Amino acid sequence: MKKKYVLGLFSCLGAFMLASCSAGISSIESENNVYPTNAISGTDANGAIESKQLLYDPVYESTSVDLNISDNVSTKTSVEETVEKVYDSVVSISATSVSSIGAGSGVLFAKDDTLGLSYIVTCFHVVKGYLSYEVTLSNGETYSAEYVGGYPDYDLAILSIEKTDLTYASIYSNSDSLKLGSTVVAIGNPLGTLPGSVSSGVVSYVNRRVQTDDYTYQTLIQTDVAINSGNSGGGLFNTAGALIGIVNAKYSASGIEGLSFAVPSKNVIETVEEVLSTAKYDTANKVWSSGYVRGDYEYGFTISLGVYQTGSGWNRTQSYVYYVSDVESNSTYTGTELKKSDIVKSIKVDYSDESKEDYLYTVNTNEDVNKWLYSLELDLDDTLYFTVTRDNQEQTIMVDVCQFIYSI
Repeated sequence: MKKKYVLGLFSCLGAFMLASCSAGISSIESENNVYPTNAISGTDANGAIESKQLLYDPVYESTSVDLNISDNVSTKTSVEETVEKVYDSVVSISATSVSSIGAGSGVLFAKDDTLGLSYIVTCFHVVKGYLSYEVTLSNGETYSAEYVGGYPDYDLAILSIEKTDLTYASIYSNSDSLKLGSTVVAIGNPLGTLPGSVSSGVVSYVNRRVQTDDYTYQTLIQTDVAINSGNSGGGLFNTAGALIGIVNAKYSASGIEGLSFAVPSKNVIETVEEVLSTAKYDTANKVWSSGYVRGDYEYGFTISLGVYQTGSGWNRTQSYVYYVSDVESNSTYTGTELKKSDIVKSIKVDYSDESKEDYLYTVNTNEDVNKWLYSLELDLDDTLYFTVTRDNQEQTIMVDVCQFIYSI
């Protein structure tokens, strides 16, 4: 199930709502049709992700990185001094797919002398759905970038470029200790056309629980810093020059100003350590076997409310149903065994932990099946059994909860 951000999350030149396209009519057969009610959003705007063809037999190497973790709290230095310390660590990102071009920002945070690479942290929604990336440094130099890995739950991703000896941000160790009202500086690429732009403000709230999806929440740093489309993935720094967050969202509505958000640095540290420890670099083809956060799963299907129609003319009948309106192509998503137009009748949860009680959920169109699915807090190796109507026949589809690895 794709995540639809209710905040304005930006990876394109304008406001970009993840999974914001409505589902199309899904035909079951010529006289039996499901029509969407547009209650839940459907297909991805950027189209299918294509696999890269390898020219040589892979030769995989592990990463060797030391993060620069900082305990430096905000000081009373000026914004100008802070910018001088961190400015060159922020980059602009251009992303392309078959049908679209996006722009965002990123932060250089480490180098790998063994592999000859530098690493950039950005937002997951900046890279999602695109086929290739270019990174532009503060001095205007541009490099092709490779996707290393990412974690959608924190909206974070890592890219690499073949260049070392750059300016790297130190990452603040404990974003929970940030002080309300402390000065912060954001650097990014607003509108996708103004790289290296600086804005400043204060920490408005330290751990704000924000609904970033119809059914999930993130804990983010709230600030009053001016943020625009293209700023996503840029750095939020304290006045000691330490990275305290990755800018990822703002409220975008008439009459609302000064509400922007960033992924806390503690989540950045957790994600980059996990991704870099699981990623493998193919030195022969200069591509990555994508890294991931262990234990993470993502639903790979979209369930929508629709109208099921049978017969024609005077014999036509209609009823509301929940049906599968979209299925991801990436096999590491949980639920790719389902098919578009499956009408969902019930879902059974079989927990691998025997201390948890299994549960059978009968779909009722007066309730939100998606909300229930997101409340399950599943673990890898748990199993879901979907009873569906497919091609006018009822059958049970077994869905194993599996490790999610997003790759391009």
